Amino acid sequence: MYHVRMRKKVVTIGNSAGITISPAELRALGVGPGDTVEVTIRAGVLEARAVSRYEDTPLPDLMAVINAARTRS
Repeated sequence: MYHVRMRKKVVTIGNSAGITISPAELRALGVGPGDTVEVTIRAGVLEARAVSRYEDTPLPDLMAVINAARTRS
């Protein structure tokens, strides 16, 4: 794991505000437009992490995904 420090400006997006993230930064995070990220604010630090699309999937459903992938190969 490596740490990258960037300075970003907060921009207005409609009635909200946001920080733009470049395509290279998105790739480094492992996400793209439309993906879900978990955002944590702790002691004045904003953290964002990629959320696996399977993170909250029950085990039987995960097994079905794995078995389906096995039959395709």
